[in-house]
Amino acid sequence: MPLTDVTIKFLEMTSPGELRAKRSSLEGVTVTRVPQPMPELNRFFYAAVGANYSWVDRLGWSLAQWREYLQKPDIETYVLAVTGIPAGYFELEHHQSGDVEIKYFGLIGAYIGRGLGGHMLTAATEAAWATGAKRVILDTCSLDHPKAFDHYVARGFKLYDTKVVNKEIPAGGA
Repeated sequence: MPLTDVTIKFLEMTSPGELRAKRSSLEGVTVTRVPQPMPELNRFFYAAVGANYSWVDRLGWSLAQWREYLQKPDIETYVLAVTGIPAGYFELEHHQSGDVEIKYFGLIGAYIGRGLGGHMLTAATEAAWATGAKRVILDTCSLDHPKAFDHYVARGFKLYDTKVVNKEIPAGGA
């Protein structure tokens, strides 16, 4: 796989009052916490959401590796659905520092551009704050949706660091 320069932008929200909430006007939109580890579900979303953004790090994981990761008490998974149809997901990771990270976040392609991203990011941020987070963090990179960074800033996140890394990207990826 060829090496590509990837710019990673790290964002933070330091108080719940910084959130600029956005709700979807579509009927039947729900965000639900997955109550128990479901490795098949996370593997599905990781592959489906990440297909257009070169998410490759976890593609080779076995179900046992997914299960081990998801059984950690500091990992939570949430699913956004529209009229009962799964449309996107996010994972929250609780850090010992008190930070809560929106670790993975995204919509399945058919649901992009329908006003659901802001709704889901609002729900993710509220869920993180509801756990007593000291700070909510996330990152985005140059492989993500071209509007991802602006989307996060529009909800109230602020840039606190940037770095460039070399990453192996499959042919046709970036």
